[in-house]
Amino acid sequence: MAYRNIGPFRGGRSTTVTGIPDDIFTYYMGATGGGVWKTTDGGTTWNNISDGFFNTTGIGDITVAPSDPNIIYVGTGESPVRGVKTSHGDGLYKSTDAGKTWKHMGLEKTRHISDVYVHPTNPNKVYVAAQGNPWGPNPERGVYLSENGGNTWEKILFVNENSGIVDMTVDASNPDIMMVASWDFHRKPWIVHSGGPGSRIYKTTDGGKNWKEITKGLPELKGKMGVAISPANPNIVYIAIDALGNKAGVYRSEDGGESFKQTTNDAGTYARSWYYMHIIADPNDEDEVWVMNSSAMKYVDSGKTFEGYPWSHVDHHDLWINPNNSEIMINANDGGASVTYNGGKTWSTLYNQPTGQFYRVITDNGYPYRVYSGQQDNSTIAIDSRVMDDGIGEMHWDVMRAGESSTVAVDPNNPRYVYSTYFASNFVEWDRDIDNTRMIMPYPTRVTGEQPKNLKYRANWNGPVIVSPHDPSVIYYGSQYVMKSTDRGVTWKVMSDDLTRNDKEHQGKGGEPISNEQITAESYNNLFNIEESPLVEGVIWVGSDDGLVHLTRDGGETWTNVTPKGLKESIINVVEPSPHDPATAYIAVTGYKLNDFTPYIFKTNDYGATWEKIVTGIPGDTFARTVREDPDRRGLLYAGTETGVFVSFNDGGNWLPLQNNLPEVPITDLRVQRKDLVVATQGRALWILDDLTPLHQISESVAQADSYLYDPRDVYTELSVAYSTDGGYGKNPPPGLQIHYLLNKEVPKETTMSLEIMDKDGVVVHSESTNTTPVDCDTLVKPQLKKQVGTHRYQWNMKIGRFDCLTELYTTNRDLTAYNAPPGAYTVRLTVGDKVHSQDFNIDIDPRLKNSIPNVEEAYEERDAISKTIYQGATEMAKGVRDVRMVQEQLHLILKMTTDETLKQEGKELDTLIETWIEAILQKEMRTFQSNYMFEARLLIKFKDFLNSIDKGNLPMTPGVRDVSKDYLEQWAALKAQLSDIKQKEVPQLNARLQQEGLPQLYWPKP
Repeated sequence: MAYRNIGPFRGGRSTTVTGIPDDIFTYYMGATGGGVWKTTDGGTTWNNISDGFFNTTGIGDITVAPSDPNIIYVGTGESPVRGVKTSHGDGLYKSTDAGKTWKHMGLEKTRHISDVYVHPTNPNKVYVAAQGNPWGPNPERGVYLSENGGNTWEKILFVNENSGIVDMTVDASNPDIMMVASWDFHRKPWIVHSGGPGSRIYKTTDGGKNWKEITKGLPELKGKMGVAISPANPNIVYIAIDALGNKAGVYRSEDGGESFKQTTNDAGTYARSWYYMHIIADPNDEDEVWVMNSSAMKYVDSGKTFEGYPWSHVDHHDLWINPNNSEIMINANDGGASVTYNGGKTWSTLYNQPTGQFYRVITDNGYPYRVYSGQQDNSTIAIDSRVMDDGIGEMHWDVMRAGESSTVAVDPNNPRYVYSTYFASNFVEWDRDIDNTRMIMPYPTRVTGEQPKNLKYRANWNGPVIVSPHDPSVIYYGSQYVMKSTDRGVTWKVMSDDLTRNDKEHQGKGGEPISNEQITAESYNNLFNIEESPLVEGVIWVGSDDGLVHLTRDGGETWTNVTPKGLKESIINVVEPSPHDPATAYIAVTGYKLNDFTPYIFKTNDYGATWEKIVTGIPGDTFARTVREDPDRRGLLYAGTETGVFVSFNDGGNWLPLQNNLPEVPITDLRVQRKDLVVATQGRALWILDDLTPLHQISESVAQADSYLYDPRDVYTELSVAYSTDGGYGKNPPPGLQIHYLLNKEVPKETTMSLEIMDKDGVVVHSESTNTTPVDCDTLVKPQLKKQVGTHRYQWNMKIGRFDCLTELYTTNRDLTAYNAPPGAYTVRLTVGDKVHSQDFNIDIDPRLKNSIPNVEEAYEERDAISKTIYQGATEMAKGVRDVRMVQEQLHLILKMTTDETLKQEGKELDTLIETWIEAILQKEMRTFQSNYMFEARLLIKFKDFLNSIDKGNLPMTPGVRDVSKDYLEQWAALKAQLSDIKQKEVPQLNARLQQEGLPQLYWPKP
């Protein structure tokens, strides 16, 4: 069982990038939840290089050792810490082989590392700037030094437990001269604290043995800062500072950072400073400096005048400039990483990076179903779960006109109207059919910049909305109240009291002490999740962002507080009503914003009267974000945590990892749809674990059995695609029928295993057996039956029959499978030695074809009859070719044995007759696929091509199809008669002559 990444392949947030001065095509990118990525072709393609090595995937900084590009240090945990969509790290990682392998080097408790510096000539001398835990006091903040490549660490600067190091810069000509910026910073769910006495600038001239605070020319009260010593002139130092009023902006020093003067108070250099503030000095021009903010601003005259550039995305965090050529750069922004070779005029694409951070996920009931979710710093999308093209690409998703933090709701059976909430109380309906978006906010007043306590309706960054599973005309929305609309959001009815803690002390300004932050990421005391029981209408569960759970069983007439007793203030991140029992529900609770990283999952079986904590088996330091129950097996639960996916087979009694090939990435939501597990991640886009049926069947008896054949999931007939070069990077599910089997004991080498597919009449239509010697084109088919211990997947392409392994057939098309198995009932039989297992399954008609093709059932029956007849003819034809070629081989040998010229002439005539017959069956010039465009086909290839042209979704059978079938079979009938004449007349006549001459007779192969 393997997860597949469906995309979208468009970049997510990146806050660190770097390059190699002497290799202008190789770069590294750190995604804020997606790990470390590398390109060796200037951004044309990116590959993840941290999967399987890193325990956390939020990346703070990447530094390549200047003296050895094979040595790379990575600090985990991003620096611009958001109130949402931020992942902590677990210290430092090191590679000595350019990212092929990695080793963890400690500093786990630093949580967020903003910067790493490696000595220019000694790759074992490493400095780390530890920003620390944003959610609470953290004594592990500060500057660390290792003299032995990270094996041991010494803290060489510590400000206080609330102030960490946010930036570090080093004199390019003297690595003992360093400057760092500390940041007095912490977050609560309702406020971001940025700035205070702990925000300082420090300088050392002896490699960190001694530090002094720099204050001359700088504001007394400072917030977040970035600092850069100019590589072009170390006497020039730039600082970007957040401060009060006209004291904020860019400062410049001309005495090596001893004193500073302000060069600009441009608000664009410090707006929303907690998220930006990196400043990068051009390595080749002391008067040019870049300031990272929503725009990346280049100041060309000592930090006074700004120049604008076209960028690949907004919200900029890092910029690496090649010291050999300032025209060559790589930029990290909220859309990923992009490279420029012309100073920023053009940039490489962001549409090749599956690093998006996604929020809640839902699906519809279409076939294939679509996945709906909102991507941080991008748009809300609906993306196909599978496509007919080679991969899932941009053409397979719709961009809905909703923002990044979207919660999406649709009628799954008719998803024309898509409802989306997103930041700042935005709430819209998108009409898919006409691409119109309209605002449906219950009270459309200004929200950004306003204190929540003054608003009529408060709203979280991720406001909840659902469409009732019982009545698609009913929409539920959550502010501090549950609200209801029955007219597509035109009017709204408040159907509850305030269901939050409603603490006015936590509803004021969202930022202090320098700048406010009011875009609803810090809005608090709001509803966070609304779910209606899929079994009973009017049973509605509500969770808030401050730790309360409420329930109504009468459609909102009365509400009951059913919060688990003793539950601390936290986010009720997910409420999951059971699809099997209306009294049962599960909740996933996150407390990370209040500095609690413990996993909390609870279940109730009595409408919330009592709750049971169910987290046994989930690591104690990875908080849970989501929990879902499988609709096809009661008590089969899936949990998404900060570091991966877990499964429980006993209703939460204990949990086991279900990670498989999924990266160790934060899981933001899960959904089960049509026996698939849909996964939303924070940094690696959207994934699907196809076919959960093996999990549905796991039991103690299966665990004890020597072998077991799982009941396959029913499969659908396939649609067709004519000619397409379209596609994308997103993976499709494996085609055909997936058959899973379990071996708890290794099967001995001498024991035969076989797998057979039988139709409803018990006829074997496909098989594979071990311990048989491959013949002819069997060598082109990879054996799938495995004898090792474990669970294995066998894939049947739902084709019946194979064309003969004739050179003219397989060189032009290596797929020799013949025709589609028709819809109907089938059985799979697995034999392991003397043990026989069997399971039944169906091939059902694709619902899309049922809605498209009249009388599609009859069409399948007719096609199956035609296919069988054509395939039978092709089989007879190929047998005839093999027979006459064997006769030819004998004939050629015998003719070498005689001197009778008359006999030779008679033999040559028979040989010519056979060759003429073969040439009507096969085109001998068919040697490569391109030969199809150069030479006329012959009948056997036409038969094969004809079956291919009427396969999959090519229905119904048209008069033209029937005519071709009739004509082809008539042509074969004539050639079959010729073959019979050769066998019954020509060969016996020559055999008589051969007997007269005392020569061996021609042998005709047996049937």
